[in-house]
Amino acid sequence: MNAEKTIIDKLNLQKYENRLFLNMPKDVAAEFKGLEFDTAIEKDKYDLIFLFMFSMDDFHNYVQTVKEKQLLSHNGYMYVAYPKKGNKVYPEYIERDSFYADLNLDEEKYLPNSTLKFSRMVSLNEIFTVVGLKSTPKKATKQMSAKSQCVDDYIVHIEDIKSFLKNNDAVLAKYNDLTYGYQKDWARYVYSAKRAETQEKRLHEMVAIIDEGHKSMDLYRRSKK
Repeated sequence: MNAEKTIIDKLNLQKYENRLFLNMPKDVAAEFKGLEFDTAIEKDKYDLIFLFMFSMDDFHNYVQTVKEKQLLSHNGYMYVAYPKKGNKVYPEYIERDSFYADLNLDEEKYLPNSTLKFSRMVSLNEIFTVVGLKSTPKKATKQMSAKSQCVDDYIVHIEDIKSFLKNNDAVLAKYNDLTYGYQKDWARYVYSAKRAETQEKRLHEMVAIIDEGHKSMDLYRRSKK
């Protein structure tokens, strides 16, 4: 009888030269015995990033960090492990279907404003499910939309937002405390609108949402589900 494949074999983790594991619980360390990896960010790029999360906030924060620091190499993999519903170790759990829905993938299975593409979902053990995301650029389309959705196209508008908030010290302080990635997300949300009145409306929406403590429109919408 053949021995059951380990997660190292299932995901062929040996092939990646530079590996990063974050937030790994001690009770799963044996699953990765013999595999060398960093447990803190020590390199500019990694071919493999393996993350353990216990909430969707963890997931979105990880993704934001990977995007901002550009940690994942081209064609590299990011694996995210989360506790299954009904696991007997952790009180936290994430339902598979709700997790997949919360990824908010586009038609090509990419995360929003990202080169991370959903690839696979496998079981690590009786406790954790693992989701794989591959770093791969989207194929160029023949027609570009009239209004770009690339976040970097809106960097110039960050100062416009700060100028709009100059008479609202509390919200301006919260906006300044956001990471650069979230600041760019708000710039895209507001200034991707074609009409000036729509931009004005979105600016006021942004003020209310940031004032409530939400970092982005996407996270705000998720909190309302």
